[in-house]
Amino acid sequence: MQPWVISAIGGAFGIAVHYLFLRAAAGRINDTLGALVLELTAAVGIALAYALGLRGGPSIAPTHLGIAFAALSGLGISAASILLFAALRRGGPVAATGTIVLGGGVVISALVAPLLFGDVWTPRRAIGVALGIAAMIVLSVDGSHGAEVK
Repeated sequence: MQPWVISAIGGAFGIAVHYLFLRAAAGRINDTLGALVLELTAAVGIALAYALGLRGGPSIAPTHLGIAFAALSGLGISAASILLFAALRRGGPVAATGTIVLGGGVVISALVAPLLFGDVWTPRRAIGVALGIAAMIVLSVDGSHGAEVK
Protein backbone atom coordinates (compact mmCIF):
# COMPACT_ATOMS: atom_id res chain seq x y z
CA MET A 1 0.00 0.00 0.00
CA GLN A 2 1.28 3.45 -0.91
CA PRO A 3 2.11 5.61 2.14
CA TRP A 4 -0.47 8.25 1.21
CA VAL A 5 -3.45 5.86 1.06
CA ILE A 6 -4.14 5.82 4.82
CA SER A 7 -4.31 9.63 4.89
CA ALA A 8 -6.61 9.58 1.85
CA ILE A 9 -8.94 7.07 3.52
CA GLY A 10 -9.00 9.21 6.67
CA GLY A 11 -9.81 12.21 4.48
CA ALA A 12 -12.67 10.24 2.92
CA PHE A 13 -14.18 9.69 6.36
CA GLY A 14 -13.82 13.42 7.07
CA ILE A 15 -15.60 14.24 3.82
CA ALA A 16 -18.38 11.76 4.68
CA VAL A 17 -18.94 13.47 8.04
CA HIS A 18 -18.82 16.83 6.25
CA TYR A 19 -21.49 15.83 3.71
CA LEU A 20 -23.83 14.25 6.24
CA PHE A 21 -23.79 17.26 8.58
CA LEU A 22 -23.96 19.66 5.64
CA ARG A 23 -27.09 17.84 4.45
CA ALA A 24 -28.56 18.15 7.95
CA ALA A 25 -27.83 21.91 7.94
CA ALA A 26 -29.07 22.61 4.39
CA GLY A 27 -32.43 24.36 4.48
CA ARG A 28 -31.92 25.31 8.12
CA ILE A 29 -29.45 28.10 7.33
CA ASN A 30 -28.90 30.38 4.33
CA ASP A 31 -26.50 28.84 1.76
CA THR A 32 -23.87 31.57 2.04
CA LEU A 33 -24.07 31.86 5.84
CA GLY A 34 -23.91 28.08 6.11
CA ALA A 35 -20.78 28.03 3.97
CA LEU A 36 -19.28 30.83 6.07
CA VAL A 37 -19.94 28.94 9.32
CA LEU A 38 -18.53 25.78 7.74
CA GLU A 39 -15.36 27.51 6.53
CA LEU A 40 -14.81 29.47 9.78
CA THR A 41 -15.21 26.29 11.81
CA ALA A 42 -12.77 24.50 9.51
CA ALA A 43 -10.29 27.37 9.88
CA VAL A 44 -10.55 27.24 13.68
CA GLY A 45 -10.07 23.45 13.64
CA ILE A 46 -7.02 23.71 11.40
CA ALA A 47 -5.58 26.55 13.53
CA LEU A 48 -6.04 24.44 16.69
CA ALA A 49 -4.33 21.46 15.07
CA TYR A 50 -1.46 23.70 14.00
CA ALA A 51 -1.20 25.25 17.49
CA LEU A 52 -1.09 21.77 19.02
CA GLY A 53 1.84 20.91 16.79
CA LEU A 54 -0.06 18.71 14.34
CA ARG A 55 1.72 20.10 11.32
CA GLY A 56 1.22 17.15 8.97
CA GLY A 57 4.64 16.33 7.61
CA PRO A 58 8.06 17.88 7.29
CA SER A 59 8.63 21.55 7.95
CA ILE A 60 8.47 23.47 4.69
CA ALA A 61 9.23 27.17 4.50
CA PRO A 62 6.19 28.87 2.94
CA THR A 63 6.71 30.77 -0.29
CA HIS A 64 4.60 33.62 -1.66
CA LEU A 65 3.50 31.38 -4.53
CA GLY A 66 2.58 28.56 -2.13
CA ILE A 67 0.45 30.96 -0.08
CA ALA A 68 -1.21 32.35 -3.23
CA PHE A 69 -2.05 28.88 -4.54
CA ALA A 70 -3.44 27.86 -1.13
CA ALA A 71 -5.61 31.00 -1.09
CA LEU A 72 -6.91 30.29 -4.60
CA SER A 73 -7.69 26.73 -3.50
CA GLY A 74 -9.62 28.19 -0.56
CA LEU A 75 -11.68 30.33 -2.92
CA GLY A 76 -12.55 27.20 -4.88
CA ILE A 77 -13.66 25.44 -1.69
CA SER A 78 -15.71 28.50 -0.70
CA ALA A 79 -17.60 28.45 -4.00
CA ALA A 80 -18.06 24.68 -3.76
CA SER A 81 -19.42 24.96 -0.21
CA ILE A 82 -22.01 27.58 -1.15
CA LEU A 83 -23.12 25.64 -4.22
CA LEU A 84 -23.22 22.36 -2.30
CA PHE A 85 -25.49 23.94 0.33
CA ALA A 86 -27.75 25.10 -2.51
CA ALA A 87 -27.80 21.68 -4.19
CA LEU A 88 -28.66 19.88 -0.95
CA ARG A 89 -31.27 22.48 0.04
CA ARG A 90 -32.90 21.99 -3.37
CA GLY A 91 -33.36 18.28 -2.63
CA GLY A 92 -30.21 16.74 -4.04
CA PRO A 93 -29.53 13.38 -2.39
CA VAL A 94 -26.22 13.14 -0.54
CA ALA A 95 -24.98 10.27 -2.72
CA ALA A 96 -25.61 12.12 -5.96
CA THR A 97 -24.47 15.59 -4.90
CA GLY A 98 -21.36 14.21 -3.20
CA THR A 99 -20.47 12.14 -6.22
CA ILE A 100 -21.00 15.02 -8.62
CA VAL A 101 -19.06 17.53 -6.50
CA LEU A 102 -16.14 15.29 -5.54
CA GLY A 103 -16.25 13.02 -8.57
CA GLY A 104 -16.62 15.98 -10.90
CA GLY A 105 -13.67 17.68 -9.22
CA VAL A 106 -11.58 14.54 -9.57
CA VAL A 107 -12.52 14.09 -13.23
CA ILE A 108 -11.77 17.73 -14.09
CA SER A 109 -8.51 17.61 -12.12
CA ALA A 110 -7.45 14.36 -13.80
CA LEU A 111 -8.10 15.90 -17.21
CA VAL A 112 -6.31 19.19 -16.48
CA ALA A 113 -3.38 17.96 -14.32
CA PRO A 114 -1.38 16.59 -17.29
CA LEU A 115 -1.53 20.04 -18.90
CA LEU A 116 -0.67 22.01 -15.75
CA PHE A 117 1.66 19.68 -13.86
CA GLY A 118 2.90 17.20 -16.43
CA ASP A 119 1.06 14.27 -14.83
CA VAL A 120 1.22 11.24 -17.09
CA TRP A 121 -1.99 10.35 -18.92
CA THR A 122 -2.31 6.55 -18.80
CA PRO A 123 -4.96 4.04 -19.85
CA ARG A 124 -5.64 3.46 -16.14
CA ARG A 125 -6.31 7.20 -15.65
CA ALA A 126 -8.59 7.23 -18.71
CA ILE A 127 -10.57 4.28 -17.29
CA GLY A 128 -10.80 6.03 -13.91
CA VAL A 129 -12.10 9.22 -15.53
CA ALA A 130 -14.66 7.23 -17.54
CA LEU A 131 -15.81 5.39 -14.39
CA GLY A 132 -16.06 8.67 -12.52
CA ILE A 133 -18.24 10.15 -15.24
CA ALA A 134 -20.37 6.99 -15.28
CA ALA A 135 -20.83 7.17 -11.48
CA MET A 136 -21.95 10.78 -11.71
CA ILE A 137 -24.47 9.95 -14.45
CA VAL A 138 -25.84 6.86 -12.70
CA LEU A 139 -26.26 8.56 -9.32
CA SER A 140 -27.66 11.81 -10.70
CA VAL A 141 -30.44 10.18 -12.74
CA ASP A 142 -31.47 7.35 -10.41
CA GLY A 143 -34.81 9.03 -9.69
CA SER A 144 -34.49 9.04 -5.89
CA HIS A 145 -34.26 12.69 -5.08
CA GLY A 146 -35.57 14.53 -2.10
CA ALA A 147 -37.82 17.54 -1.92
CA GLU A 148 -36.43 21.01 -1.47
CA VAL A 149 -35.75 21.71 2.19
CA LYS A 150 -37.52 24.86 3.33
